[in-house]
Amino acid sequence: MELENKEQQHLELIADMINVARKEYSDNSFIYLVWGWSVCLASLAQYVLIRMGKDYYGIVWLVLIPVAILHIIFSVRQKRNERVKTHMDKIIGYVWTAVGISYGVVGISISVMQLSAYPVFILLYGVGTFISGGIMNLKPMKAGAICCWVIAVVAFHVSFEYQSLLLSLSLVLSYIIPGHLLKNRFKKNV
Repeated sequence: MELENKEQQHLELIADMINVARKEYSDNSFIYLVWGWSVCLASLAQYVLIRMGKDYYGIVWLVLIPVAILHIIFSVRQKRNERVKTHMDKIIGYVWTAVGISYGVVGISISVMQLSAYPVFILLYGVGTFISGGIMNLKPMKAGAICCWVIAVVAFHVSFEYQSLLLSLSLVLSYIIPGHLLKNRFKKNV
């Protein structure tokens, strides 16, 4: 009798751990969606401004400042509410920290890189998304990452205005679609 109770408790503990992991993945979808939609819309707006012949098309990227602040607030709150940080959480954190620093380096160097900056951003989206998709075993993230790499090859060979469109496409495939799938995966499995 006591053995059956212990087995039942172990099964309940495992089920609880799985549900916590699913919820954490669902919570992470928020970040993918916020960044995905923000960068996607900014790059589309930039494309429109370029097509309209406006010289101030770069101003659209200022929208990322409040997004970064929102991300920091979300991360701090999430860290406060976090019970246990798994090894997988740490790895994903390191991956995105490295990718984020790389975004910063490219962003600071954009005047030197000129036409190569957006394809490099697209490559970095692919790297972070591929590794995260592999860790979370989410095939759409890995597929989105592979699409990013193909898009980056194309982006290296087109004009800047079309790189903005390709940047948007890469965000749809690597952040937005996988982010929605990640969110829906948790809802469906709970």
